[in-house]
Amino acid sequence: MLHQIITTADGSHSLFIPALNEHYHSTNGALQEALHVFIGAGLKYVAEKFSRTCINVLEIGFGTGLNALLTLLEAQNRKMPVFYEAVEKYALPATTVARLNYTTLIPPENSPYFSKIHEAKWNEETLVAGNSPTSYTLLKKLQDLSDYRPCRMFDVIYFDAFAPAVQPELWTTAVFKKLHGCLNTGGILVTYSAKGTVKTALREAGFLVERLPGAAGKRHMLRAHVKPQDKML
Repeated sequence: MLHQIITTADGSHSLFIPALNEHYHSTNGALQEALHVFIGAGLKYVAEKFSRTCINVLEIGFGTGLNALLTLLEAQNRKMPVFYEAVEKYALPATTVARLNYTTLIPPENSPYFSKIHEAKWNEETLVAGNSPTSYTLLKKLQDLSDYRPCRMFDVIYFDAFAPAVQPELWTTAVFKKLHGCLNTGGILVTYSAKGTVKTALREAGFLVERLPGAAGKRHMLRAHVKPQDKML
């Protein structure tokens, strides 16, 4: 599948797929969107509200690895161990990854992490940074989400699939029920989409859905919470 590298409004790169007429990130800023939706409303929220000392993260749609990189940097700043699992059906070619400019937008001493994230073998746990108790362990799974079977519980899920109009089969009640089942008490799912059909599917899957201000150029995003009683039964 052909990918075209584009520069978004905040100077960070994203990819455009002509065959799908779809971008990997918001054209209003790939970096700011990732920081707002997944790090700010997701990782930081869980770490601060629930005083987590260790966080398990699941990403649906590994893509360019931007969310994985930003999670690593936030975890290192907090000296907080993170286990990061990502499910991706289509891995990007190394030649495409090498052209992305994310390493120019972060402190130079952190730039090697981006290569380490992408060089980590698929379907194998890899220690990317640090040592216990401030480690960042990565497990990238190259498979269709329908075949994915979680083997652990998570604190936060980054739901970063292509838009519902492009991948409607991923934004369903059945998919969200599967993900609801692998979240810890107090766990959340965050996504950039605030479509009515997405809210309905999340609620039907058992989530409490919260609408939040969206990233630049978007009015809203969603944060879905596991109901406390669901994990007490």
